[in-house]
Amino acid sequence: MKTKRLLILFNSLFFFFVLSIPGLSQQSVSGVLRSQTGEPLGGATITIKGTNSSVTSNSSGEFTINAPVGTVLVISYIGYGTREITVTGTNVLNIQLQPTAQDLQQVVVIGYQTVRRRDLTGSVSIVNTAQANRNTSNTVAESIQGLAAGVTVRNTGEPGAGAKIDIRGAGTFGSNEPLYVIDGMLSSATPDFNPNDIETIQILKDASAAAIYGSRAANGVIIITTKKGREGPLRINGSVKAGIQQFHKRWDLMNATDFAALNRQAYENAGKTPLTSTTTEFNPAVNTDWQDLLFRTGNIQDYNLSVAGGGNGATFYLSGEYFNNKGTIIDNSFSRGDMRINTAAQRGRFRFGENLLLSFTKQDFIQQNNLAGNIFENVVQLLPTMPLQGTRYVNSLTNPQGYSIGDDVFAYTDAFNVVAQQRLQQDDQYNYKVRGNGFVDFRIIEGLTYRFNVGIEQSFDHFKGFRQPGVVRRNSDNPKPTLNENRSQFQSFLFEHTLNYEKSFGEHRISAVAGISNQTFNIQAVNASKENLPVNGSTGGYFTVLNQGQNATTSGGISKWANLGYLGRINYNFAERYYVSGTFRRDGDSRFGPDFRYGNFPSISAAWKINKESFLSASSLFNDLTLRGSYGKLGNSDILSPWQYFGNISPLPVAVFGTTETIYQGAINIQLANSDLHWETKKTINIGADASILDNKWSFSLDYFISKTNDVLTFLPIPATSGNGPINGSPNINPPVNAASLKNTGIEFSTTYRHNANAFTWDLTLNLTRIKNKVTDLGNLGAGKEFTQIGDARTAVGRSIGEWYVVRSNGVFQSQAEVNAYTNRNGGLIQPYAKPGDIRYVDVDGDGVFDDNKDRDFAGSPWPDFEGGLVWNASYKNFSLSMQWYGVVGNKIYDRPRYYLDRFLTNADYRTDIEPWTAQNHSTTTPRIGVDNNGADRGLVENAIPQSDRWLENGSYLRLRNLEIGYTFAKNSLQRMGFTSARVFVNGQNLVTFTKY
Repeated sequence: MKTKRLLILFNSLFFFFVLSIPGLSQQSVSGVLRSQTGEPLGGATITIKGTNSSVTSNSSGEFTINAPVGTVLVISYIGYGTREITVTGTNVLNIQLQPTAQDLQQVVVIGYQTVRRRDLTGSVSIVNTAQANRNTSNTVAESIQGLAAGVTVRNTGEPGAGAKIDIRGAGTFGSNEPLYVIDGMLSSATPDFNPNDIETIQILKDASAAAIYGSRAANGVIIITTKKGREGPLRINGSVKAGIQQFHKRWDLMNATDFAALNRQAYENAGKTPLTSTTTEFNPAVNTDWQDLLFRTGNIQDYNLSVAGGGNGATFYLSGEYFNNKGTIIDNSFSRGDMRINTAAQRGRFRFGENLLLSFTKQDFIQQNNLAGNIFENVVQLLPTMPLQGTRYVNSLTNPQGYSIGDDVFAYTDAFNVVAQQRLQQDDQYNYKVRGNGFVDFRIIEGLTYRFNVGIEQSFDHFKGFRQPGVVRRNSDNPKPTLNENRSQFQSFLFEHTLNYEKSFGEHRISAVAGISNQTFNIQAVNASKENLPVNGSTGGYFTVLNQGQNATTSGGISKWANLGYLGRINYNFAERYYVSGTFRRDGDSRFGPDFRYGNFPSISAAWKINKESFLSASSLFNDLTLRGSYGKLGNSDILSPWQYFGNISPLPVAVFGTTETIYQGAINIQLANSDLHWETKKTINIGADASILDNKWSFSLDYFISKTNDVLTFLPIPATSGNGPINGSPNINPPVNAASLKNTGIEFSTTYRHNANAFTWDLTLNLTRIKNKVTDLGNLGAGKEFTQIGDARTAVGRSIGEWYVVRSNGVFQSQAEVNAYTNRNGGLIQPYAKPGDIRYVDVDGDGVFDDNKDRDFAGSPWPDFEGGLVWNASYKNFSLSMQWYGVVGNKIYDRPRYYLDRFLTNADYRTDIEPWTAQNHSTTTPRIGVDNNGADRGLVENAIPQSDRWLENGSYLRLRNLEIGYTFAKNSLQRMGFTSARVFVNGQNLVTFTKY
């Protein structure tokens, strides 16, 4: 601890010391950038060659930069060729840039270095941030769905809920989340982050690109650079977005009258007395639409304001945001307020700056968990003949507000009253966060720069949940008024020292980086709860504070770990024709045991610019044709909690010794540990090609990759006699073992075409991805066993992760003759309990008898065969149109709500288009209707088994993810009001979805 404090003190003193060193002789150089047609180029980057010092031109193409005489200014702008200009005594420059391939000149951040996209040897996706920001999203991850090949984004739509990203498929059984690098701080893109602050997003996908992050890069790396200020006049930007959200499609369910008629038939078919809510107590005035009560019209508000500017070698960017998302489910919302401060300054050989985010978020959760169940599964099971509340349900102790619940006589259902559940349970999460970094660059000599980077992430989290009394489901216990509070604190420090070198020798060019990175983590949490909170006599509400109530419980914990890495990369190119890059990182992580704490992660890659060879250089077709290849090794260390390589000791046992029978305190190892825990290691091969033709109007990129992940953590079964047992009442947990192996292969394709020949301009971008996942080893699961299974999903060697493993249906028996004809080789009935109108199941194992466990088979995968995105942007004069499509093909989804709607065994509402089998209606897909009669009708029971392909549906879909129509006001009319630009637009998200699901 003392050593760590000294290190922090030294780094801090060095950081402030370098700021006081006087600079070299500077002169202010100004200029104007224009296209070949004279249009000003705003947003171009002007960099002092060999340094990290740069500014950006304003909307009029103007820039100012402090640069010594003799230095070289490198000027780059997307879509135009890079120019280099030597600073002389001239203080004002008029510079014209020539158009070229937009993608190829783009500057890409690849981790501790930047390169032109045309110089890449690894697989990197560059996200169009302007397109991403057209999507009003809770998180950065959600905004980039469909915009990059090989990147799968899934989100629930719940306000504040994080989206899940898979880069090139699932490579582990645990967390598959990528590493985020935000302005040099290694972190995660949690919902506190404002997507409008983003300048660039790069996604590192293969080992060549990501190996610089070593043990944390196996799931890919997303590098985010936020907006910076630039020298010149003060620029103020603001935006206001407001909109509504609705469920595009609801379940079309029966009203009370139609439900009552069909439900009476179900009970009569089972020989049971119908419910009184459908007979003697049927009230046509009670026609409850539970979806109307639970769902609502939500809304989104997003307000952004930023101020940027600079002068005399210093720049700043300030921004503030307020975001609020009222969800489409009652009592569910998310709000965020944040402020960003990015500054930079240069003095002599030194350049320094910081990037700081201050944020606050509040999330009001949907009430769904293992006890409450899924809210969408429950809402379809509630009956339209049940009112929301009623006097028949009122009980001063167990149901004071009289919310309706199922019962055996009036209205039978096992579903939770979802409206009561949302109102009686209030769970709120409050998060306060500080995240950012500060840096100092020192130009040692021409081409050699030292950087010191220090980052911090500090969050203060507060969860508060209060449950009012009142049952929300039949046969459930009445909860006492209970308050739960959790307060936690997360802290992470990052210290990095790097040296960057860049030099050209004739046609030879070398760039290299070497450094050390050290990051520490600390989590502290305390939990408390109280029951029987009293009512406040003056307000009638409960005292929701922990100094009230009874039966206090408390718990808490501290978790600490650290990562230390040594990194290096060297890039070489000859004549901008042949490229080679090598990367190495050695990482140490305290979460592993002493013998397995360090790992090495190398990579190598190469590229060949074929279009620059003599046999193609004369061709007018190819503007660029590049072949790329890479191989490397990555690690996954975010798989463990700290100290899992230690066993757990219980201090509770006691023992009696001696003739005096003295009681002594003892200890026992209650859970075994694996001291050999180590990294999951991914080895990847990537072969790619890039091409640009027709004067750079049409560009292509194609990648083929193979990734093999070894030493994947899995939980192998061990006998209880070994001494392995539960902790704190939890079920028996086997220790993790590095035993499994996975393999992913895939193809990624993207293409862009641009038409800019006249007033109507447009561009089209398409990306397609195909990924195949295969489990190659699961370790020793026992004699002859090569699979693990959770519910209806089985992971087996030689197949994909989590494929559906269910019984197969084969239509409906239309007559007793068909039942009798479905026999085994001995003439016995395969389904002896079946009746006409029951589901026919396939005898998969061929033993002559249907068994709903033994006759399971693989019936599809949740992973799609293909996925892709398409973006079309067009403009004519001041009008613009943008359209984004996203789709997946070939996956299977388990439709759990339909399982409850169509199984008929227990009560739920019915779909309006349902047509159960009857003697007069020989349905080929829907069985006869009935209800459970204590299992007396075995056929009905088998019709409703959950592990059936009846509930699997084609998950393929094509969605209009975003549609935007905008108008940009003419500059002449705006200048009189003091504006430089203004734009209005109408935007719609997820407007149309084509699917059979």
